[in-house]
Amino acid sequence: MEPMTAATPNVSQAPEHYLAFERASEIKHEYWYGETFAMTGASRRHNLLVANIVRLLGNALLDRHCEIYPSDMRVASASRDVFTYPDVTVMCEHPRFLDDVHDTLVNPSVLIEVLSPSIEAYDRG
Repeated sequence: MEPMTAATPNVSQAPEHYLAFERASEIKHEYWYGETFAMTGASRRHNLLVANIVRLLGNALLDRHCEIYPSDMRVASASRDVFTYPDVTVMCEHPRFLDDVHDTLVNPSVLIEVLSPSIEAYDRG
């Protein structure tokens, strides 16, 4: 993934406005403490690593009641100050969602990010 850039400045920075904006958008954005960032595409290598992680985790967790989501599952922090799209999300409890749309998970068991030099500091945060 390349560095993210700020979304259109006139987009409201309140979490509920971010969600409305994001759900209507054709591209993904992350929300980080009042700022919205457009996400760019990932490299071939990044995608291969994520696909292998999803496959290996899926095989390893076959006997458990876990769900494994690739990078299109949005996850909200407990404080609702951060909305992000982890590379891989594992859910081993009953999934809970922000609302009835069921597109924002609020109780992930494990989050996995494939780091790249350009956004490593952001991902580790």
